[in-house]
Amino acid sequence: MAGGVRITFVGGGSVQWGPPLIADLMLTQPLAGGRLVLYDIDYPAAEQMVRLGRRIASQTRTGWEVEVQDDLDRALKGADFVLFCIAQGGLEAFRHDLEIPARYGIAQPVGDTVGPGGISRALRHIPVALDVARRMEALCPGAWFINLTNPMTVITRAVERETRIRAIGLCHELSHKRLANLLEVPPTAIRFQAAGVNHLPWVLRMQVNGQDGFALLRNRLEAHGTHSAARDMPDRSGVDTVFTDRAAVKLSLFQLYGYLPGAGDRHLVEFFPAFLSAQGDYGRAHGVELTTIEHRYELLAQRRQWVARSIGQPEPLDLFLSAEQVAGVVSALAAGQRGRFIVNIPNLGQVDNLPRQVVVECQADLGAGGVEPISVGALPSGVVQVLAGRVWQHETIVDAAVQGDPNLVLQALLADPMVHSWETARALLDAFLSAHASHLPQFSGRDGL
Repeated sequence: MAGGVRITFVGGGSVQWGPPLIADLMLTQPLAGGRLVLYDIDYPAAEQMVRLGRRIASQTRTGWEVEVQDDLDRALKGADFVLFCIAQGGLEAFRHDLEIPARYGIAQPVGDTVGPGGISRALRHIPVALDVARRMEALCPGAWFINLTNPMTVITRAVERETRIRAIGLCHELSHKRLANLLEVPPTAIRFQAAGVNHLPWVLRMQVNGQDGFALLRNRLEAHGTHSAARDMPDRSGVDTVFTDRAAVKLSLFQLYGYLPGAGDRHLVEFFPAFLSAQGDYGRAHGVELTTIEHRYELLAQRRQWVARSIGQPEPLDLFLSAEQVAGVVSALAAGQRGRFIVNIPNLGQVDNLPRQVVVECQADLGAGGVEPISVGALPSGVVQVLAGRVWQHETIVDAAVQGDPNLVLQALLADPMVHSWETARALLDAFLSAHASHLPQFSGRDGL
């Protein structure tokens, strides 16, 4: 397959994901000579990204061909890898995921993974992912489904459970760089072992230049405390500050559990909503800002402007490998460039005390032989207590999205610690099903309690 890999990018008009992933693929030498097929329901956006892709291909001189397709089946036919990166309903649907819960006092810094917003988003996205995967069964049955869409865990689980397609979820939250920043050391100094679920992976062991990283971290906390960076919060949130990870939440949880959550705090607090209380100014006391839809529209406009400039500018583009794992994973599986990655895949026993087959985030060695997960054994009792309830909630969410059963949605809402009453859960259910009716055909004509 090396030198002739065919990659279909579903959602290929994305100005967030398109530029870095296209550049990464074309800067990865073992993949030279590949073909990239872009598909997006926003055809003009995909056409624009093709122009950028062809410019990058010309500049890198690696023989890549880039095309756009307006028909999903034609785009998928013969693919070796399918990148799934969509936003069903766009930012206006996302607005409902954030603003409906906010009416009931539920603050969500992100709203795309857990909490009411994550559940709502899952109901919209799982059917689309399954439609793509079922088409793949007929058109490219041996291809890998590479999921970049949140909620990562339940989408990947649905594809693995409901189809014969192999799926991998890839996220950038847990990284050597994020861990290195905590100790102000180079990322190359860090070695770690981790497992959990997406946006709540736990670092179980860490070494820094051969020393016990947890001991070094405890020493640093004695000197600076958990909230040193959180004390420098801006008066007003903006796109230049809302994505900042000030680490107060992960360090507080490290002190409590003895193990370190690996994702950014804006995701972690949605698993631990006690940090999002009114007493804590809905996260600000712990260094977390709420990301609004207006922030996201501003960021979208900035990215669109960058793409337009990049296509039109006469000077060469500034190309570099990003921190995303997609190109490395494709290179490992297609060209045998073996490497270790952080992946979301079914639990085959790499996490001994979580149910088999549920999707977990873990480290794995990838190469021509496929995916070999790294076993961590049994997770510590405090950690697994937090994760166990989540993985069963994930199963309920997948069932709800597949079956179109509002009672299962209500069960998933009641199982979420952000939802504080039966009345709120019922109101959220009704509001989500109404607001997203055009994106939830599986619920049409179904009645709940």
